[in-house]
Amino acid sequence: MMRIWHYALLPYLPDMQFRGQLRELVAIMRDWKDKGKTNHLLINRVMGYPKQDLGGYFLIYRKEYQRRYGKDVLATINLEFCDFCEGHSNQPPFKGWHNLEYLRICYANLLEKHNGIGKSRITDEEWARLCEGYKTITGEDYEI
Repeated sequence: MMRIWHYALLPYLPDMQFRGQLRELVAIMRDWKDKGKTNHLLINRVMGYPKQDLGGYFLIYRKEYQRRYGKDVLATINLEFCDFCEGHSNQPPFKGWHNLEYLRICYANLLEKHNGIGKSRITDEEWARLCEGYKTITGEDYEI
């Protein structure tokens, strides 16, 4: 499922979802660059923003990747997407989209992965870390 997780979630995502986000970002940037648009319900909203917002999001991802794995994600992808990062602001990306409501939508999706079965299931430990992250981000406990 294609999705851009709320930018504030990146430090708390389990590795499977975090690594999957890189595949999504590359696919989105490739479609935008090659076709001039995206074509998926969950990510089409990205087209309503300057591509520098996607670049800013990628830079947040890149910083977290460096922290987690001790290497630069640019070493693993084609540098053709660097133009997305040119001219980005230091403001959070996707203003109006990546808000509290979207954060809660992302958490509900992650809760389904926690309650589910299979290889993409989120463990109890990973879920506890996500809940701690939610409290850090919002100042409130996560509740459905």
